[in-house]
Amino acid sequence: MTRFLLIFCVFICLAPLCHAQLPLLKKGYADSVTQVLQKETNDSIKAKLNFILLYCNLDDSAKADHHLMEGRRYGQKYPLMLAQSYAHEGYLYFNKDISRSEVAYLKVDSILQKDTSKNGYLVRSNAWQNYAVLQQVKDDDATFVDIVLNKAIPLAKLSGDSVLLGSEYTNVALAFTNTEQYDKAEEYFNDAIAILKSASKEHSRLLIAYYRAGENKINLGKYEEAKIILDTMAVLLAPYPETELYAGYYLVEGLYHHKMKQYDSALISYDKGITSAAGVNGKYRIDELELLKTETLIEQKSFAKAKELLSRLSKDESLMETNLNRLKIYGGLAASNAGLNNFQQAHIWLKKHSELNDSLHQTRLKKDINALEVRYKNAESQKEIMALKAKNEQAALSSKNAWLLTTLLATACIFLLVVIIFALLYYRSQKKLAARKLQEIEQQKQLDVAKAMLDGEESERRRLARDLHDGLGGMLAGVKMNLSGTANTTQDEKLFQIIHQLDNSVSELRRIARNMMPESLLNFGLETALKDMCELNFAPGLAIRFQSLGVQPDLPEKTQIIIYRIAQELLANAIKHSGANEIMLQCSQNENIFYLAIEDNGKGFDPKAAGGKGLGWDNIRNRIEFLKGKIEVDSVPGEGTTINIELNVSE
Repeated sequence: MTRFLLIFCVFICLAPLCHAQLPLLKKGYADSVTQVLQKETNDSIKAKLNFILLYCNLDDSAKADHHLMEGRRYGQKYPLMLAQSYAHEGYLYFNKDISRSEVAYLKVDSILQKDTSKNGYLVRSNAWQNYAVLQQVKDDDATFVDIVLNKAIPLAKLSGDSVLLGSEYTNVALAFTNTEQYDKAEEYFNDAIAILKSASKEHSRLLIAYYRAGENKINLGKYEEAKIILDTMAVLLAPYPETELYAGYYLVEGLYHHKMKQYDSALISYDKGITSAAGVNGKYRIDELELLKTETLIEQKSFAKAKELLSRLSKDESLMETNLNRLKIYGGLAASNAGLNNFQQAHIWLKKHSELNDSLHQTRLKKDINALEVRYKNAESQKEIMALKAKNEQAALSSKNAWLLTTLLATACIFLLVVIIFALLYYRSQKKLAARKLQEIEQQKQLDVAKAMLDGEESERRRLARDLHDGLGGMLAGVKMNLSGTANTTQDEKLFQIIHQLDNSVSELRRIARNMMPESLLNFGLETALKDMCELNFAPGLAIRFQSLGVQPDLPEKTQIIIYRIAQELLANAIKHSGANEIMLQCSQNENIFYLAIEDNGKGFDPKAAGGKGLGWDNIRNRIEFLKGKIEVDSVPGEGTTINIELNVSE
């Protein structure tokens, strides 16, 4: 009876090892499992025990590899267990050899292609999930999301394992977090936590979901909710004082203290997290914590310590393989050198940061375009296969009719005629249907591309505005403070002139940042933002009036941004080209229809001759088409210009 209970306990521990792969307790297993293994005669159980010992010896590569091979040898006769051995191999080499890990996870899926059992679906889902994470390690977030949504989650649903499904939702949420879509990430985190809270007594996956959700709450500025998550995690972690999952808890705690400007407490939390980090993900977690620690040191103005830590991290080849890490390190080195008045070094690192950032933007754009091209070619290939299949079926039917013709003459002729007529009608109907579907696909593709371009443009505007205002603006303000102190001491008139010029530069920088993403639009809505835009462009000799009627304050933020950008382009064109001294901007709303009009008393132009060419007009038309709207331009040379736009703002 004692032996049975021991095996049962071992198998309970095997579940998180095989699925979550993040057991809360590992110490104390090895000796007990080894004793059971020495007495066991069943190959299946011996294979499972070897897999457990693999995880107990992750710090000893030779022992872990030995138990992997032994487990595979004993499980060779069982397809499910053989597939699990490759899943364990993928995990074992996750940080050591990405290519070998990828091959192992793909082998899992190939072995279990015909397995329709719930356990088979579960193992395949886990393999695809880990394979997707490897793609994310390689900076391919698009492939990561595609695999999780189209491979891992469908298989998790088929397996009926709600714990695994909750973990998959966590992964999708992480992808949105990495692309700074924190609102979308929050929805998936809430779903994941709801599933994991009710589905399992094994808390490793739930703790991971809480830890990443807490980080996302802080990104959203929901600090009180983040504190609630920290308290919940503390209760769940209390029974497991030695688990490496404490690293995630201390990471969120450090972020919370940082946002509360409690920098000393934040540094203590990060150091605790670094001490707690262990296991297969320990290196990644330590890197993440140390990068966050550098940000706190810079905020604390401990520039020398920050520079020393960043310099060490910059020499870590595995850390510097990731573009995002390089961006953070370059930016941190620029800020720390600037804080130490090493402006030449700060300029060098800032230039590297800027070049890498621009390169990443171009690379991601090309990657998105290539992905669209690959999907299009795959769709075309599938159509050719279907057409060939239909042709082969039709040829087989014709052959059969020919054989019947030799035996049943008149009956066969009538039958053949009916078949030909039916086939013709069927072919025509299918052809029309295929053409209609192709047209719908093309229209949807164009809409998706336009949406992606608009989202990308707005995201880049937000990023640039934030970087200009918070990054370069802060640095210029710091330079001004240093110069002011020197000028007050030396009473150097030339320095006061430089400070005045620097003031003008800071004001111009902040004006550009507000123009790229106005705070009034985000904080007070479209109507206030349009009014502010008109007031900001007011100049001597130019009167700009703004009128609005019935504009609903609950328009979706994305729709408000698109309308604002249209008005911004129109107003800029009128100011730049019309030569007018009076401009009127009007907007109104009637249910789901939004009207936008701009009128000036300038020199006018010939719309047919101009043809609406130029990047500004292209941007205006793209945004109008995205909202399924229309535009009317009424202008005559010497008589001013009137432009009326009608937009559909229904969600």
